[in-house]
Amino acid sequence: MIGVGLLLAVLGPFGTFDASFAYRLTYWIALMLAGYALYKPMMAGALVMAARLHLPEMAGWAAAAILASVPMSVIVWWVERLGQPLRWPDADRALLLYGNVLVIGGLASLLLWYGQTRRTVAPEPAASAAPVAAPRPALLDRLPPGFGPDIVALEMEDHYLRVHGAYGSELILLRMRDAVQEVAPLIGAQVHRSWWVARGAVRETHREGRGVRLVLTGGVEARVSRAMVPVLEAEGWW
Repeated sequence: MIGVGLLLAVLGPFGTFDASFAYRLTYWIALMLAGYALYKPMMAGALVMAARLHLPEMAGWAAAAILASVPMSVIVWWVERLGQPLRWPDADRALLLYGNVLVIGGLASLLLWYGQTRRTVAPEPAASAAPVAAPRPALLDRLPPGFGPDIVALEMEDHYLRVHGAYGSELILLRMRDAVQEVAPLIGAQVHRSWWVARGAVRETHREGRGVRLVLTGGVEARVSRAMVPVLEAEGWW
C-alpha cells in the first residue's frame, strides 16, 4: 500500500498534482494505509460469504470494493475538509468523490486479492528438466465434471464428506480415511479429525487461544486441533 501511495504521489491524480510533492506523498500514503484497514477485513468477510453462496472469489472482491468505498469516501471527504467548515457535499460532488475512491480502492483491492490467491508453496526442485504432468487425485473421479480446478479441503459431515473446491463444494458418501488416501498426491494434512487441508490452499491463519483457524482459498475456514498446532508450526505452515 505504501508503494501504491508513492506511485499516486508521483502521478498526482484527481487534482492533487498542483499540491507539493511532500503533501501528495503524505496525503496518498495516509489514505492508502487507511484504505487497507477498511478494505482488507471487508474483503475477508466478502470472500467468506462468496464461498458460502457458491460464488466466484471475484464476486466477493467486487462486493468488498463497492461496500468499503462508502466509508472510505467519507474519510477522503473529511481529510479534504481539514481546516475548513464541514459541509456535506451535494449529490453530484458525492457521486464524483465515490467514483474516484472506488477506482483507486478497487485497484488496490484487486492487488490484495490477486496477491492472496496467487500465493503458493514453493515446489521442490525437479529431478530433471523434462516437464512431468502432475498425477491426478483419484478423488476427483467421484466428483462432478465441473468441479475444480483444485481440491482445497475435506470436511466430515456425519457419515458424509464435503469436498471443498475454489468455487464451491460437493457432498459425497465416503470416509475421511479413504478420502485422504484418494486425495494423494496433493500435499496437505489432516489438521483436525473432521478436516483435511491442502497446504497450498492456506491463505491466512488466525489464533484462537491455543487453537488455530485456517482461512483457505474461497473463504473456507478449517479448525486445527490443539495437538496438530505444534506439528504444523514445526513444518512451516505459518
